[in-house]
Amino acid sequence: MGGRDFYNDDDNSVIDKAGMALSHNPKGLLLPGVDLTTHHEAVRLCARDYLENHTFFNDLQYHNHLNHHLLAVFSMGASTKRLQEVFDINSSYQRPSLALASDVTITADNYTKYLSKEEYYPNYIAFYRRELAESNGDWNAVVSKYLFDPQVFPLAMSGLLHPFIQLGYGLEFKSEAIIACALAQASIHKKQFSHALDGETFDEICRGDEGNAAGLSLLDILDRMRNDSVTAAIAYDDDPYTEENRAHAQALAIKYAKLWAVESSESAVKEKSMEVMSVIALVYGSLTRPGYHPTLEFGIMHNLTSSYFLPIFLEALSLDNQVRLLHAYVVTFLYMFAAKGCPPLYIQPELTSTNTHSVEASELSGGNPWMDVFTKAIANNDMHVPKAVRALWRLSLLTAFPEQAKPIKGYELPPAINCLYLARITVDSINLPTRRDSVTDKMQLGTKDDASGWAHGMLAFDEFWTKQGRLL
Repeated sequence: MGGRDFYNDDDNSVIDKAGMALSHNPKGLLLPGVDLTTHHEAVRLCARDYLENHTFFNDLQYHNHLNHHLLAVFSMGASTKRLQEVFDINSSYQRPSLALASDVTITADNYTKYLSKEEYYPNYIAFYRRELAESNGDWNAVVSKYLFDPQVFPLAMSGLLHPFIQLGYGLEFKSEAIIACALAQASIHKKQFSHALDGETFDEICRGDEGNAAGLSLLDILDRMRNDSVTAAIAYDDDPYTEENRAHAQALAIKYAKLWAVESSESAVKEKSMEVMSVIALVYGSLTRPGYHPTLEFGIMHNLTSSYFLPIFLEALSLDNQVRLLHAYVVTFLYMFAAKGCPPLYIQPELTSTNTHSVEASELSGGNPWMDVFTKAIANNDMHVPKAVRALWRLSLLTAFPEQAKPIKGYELPPAINCLYLARITVDSINLPTRRDSVTDKMQLGTKDDASGWAHGMLAFDEFWTKQGRLL
């Protein structure tokens, strides 16, 4: 990798230059419409992103979503024309890739020396690509070694889980290049949590409350968090992430993550991962106060979109690391919930009234009722919408014919979520247009004035709804 070079749309040499590949048999979900032509186009455009763009599009570490958006719509059956449009929308505002720092060679002996230093992103990519190439195809071992390094792990779970998401795409599509980029992104990331995922604190979270080996359910935990004195100390601000509020949110996440237990067994991991995914979807779809238009919150949305990758990660990891990952993942969710002020849930009957595949006969135009949702998601210019739909789609498949876990007395399992209903709300509520900024000549996705964007803020407070809520 070097400084940015732009490549023509008919230049297929970028695939070899980037060493880019995507599996024809990924571990995720593919829809009809995916064929050799669209697969080749997805590979070519991912290769261009790899060669041309940095992992952050500004100096605040806002993340490059290009291959996230591209691969999500590709898996839903997007045409080659739409894949190119997605590339053009996203690439227009990216920062150029950096040249390799020639005075530094990152190795297995010194890789922690350069953590959180953006200038060494290309060097980290080179390092991780060497590690993957020398692993004799055992990429999972490389991922486990570096992801769970005590100094890297908190970075990988930071930034609204974007390094985790990027790594999930690499594992899903069995792409060495994307895995290397994800580990490199994690390695140069700033730390979001000052100590929740560090050393003894995280070990305590994983050990849990030894006085209650069964632990509390996530729904019970959310209820208790609302009534905690620390929650009462969280103050409304247009920016939810004031230093004081972040400290309160982290304290709550640590305290209550210790009360959620995961036994070290395959069955427990499976049940607990389903609980996490279902509760996140329930919260995502239940934050709208009665009388207001559907309100979908940006931070919780990232918990939802990242949950798509939980089954992929769990398949790649040892049992001990599966347990540790679930604990860390719950920390990130509880932190985000607390940062919004621990809002109450307003669960609409439609959200839990039917199974995830049901639909009124009058609505069927033949075939799978999800297809209309996928079509809208592919056409949507917001890069998060297709990812949210994919997460709901995966959850619907995992819960369509569940092996029902036997509820523990006093342990409140989440209800079955009508994921189709929630996916429809998403594609119908979020539809940000693209426009050019005359000053920067860059493509912008929406503005604060858009009535159809994600909600940003502290939904537990009246002030949020007074300022941002849209009445029906």
